[in-house]
Amino acid sequence: MSESAGDKDKGEKSSDDPDLKMLNARRMLELRKRMNQEIAKKNEEEQRAERMKNQPTDREVLLKSLRDRGDEVLAIAEAAYPRELRMMIPQLAMLIKQGKITTISGGELLQFFRSLGMRVSVNTSISVEDHGKFVSLADKLKQEK
Repeated sequence: MSESAGDKDKGEKSSDDPDLKMLNARRMLELRKRMNQEIAKKNEEEQRAERMKNQPTDREVLLKSLRDRGDEVLAIAEAAYPRELRMMIPQLAMLIKQGKITTISGGELLQFFRSLGMRVSVNTSISVEDHGKFVSLADKLKQEK
């Protein structure tokens, strides 16, 4: 009888094998689909990150178009008005990207800030050439007295 019980178990297992194989095959197929989707998402995220690395920031775009001490004026304005400049830099960069503005001199940028009511003061000095050397105007006037 023990043999016949064993035969029954083997018979049941063999009849369940195709069903188990189908279930296992479906599970494997689902797992493969999930893995492929995850891999695709990771690749897409890596490509986005790579594009973002290669794209210059708004500040870099603005700095490239600044001329004649414009970078100094921008740095001084950022130190004095950080919150306002965080809003203005993207707007200026957008105008540059659109081609509406090509270059901005330091004087133009300073005038722009002052027209908006931002008191940005840049240290200036007047130098005069004296015997092949540049001397400050104050020193030159002291020498003449």
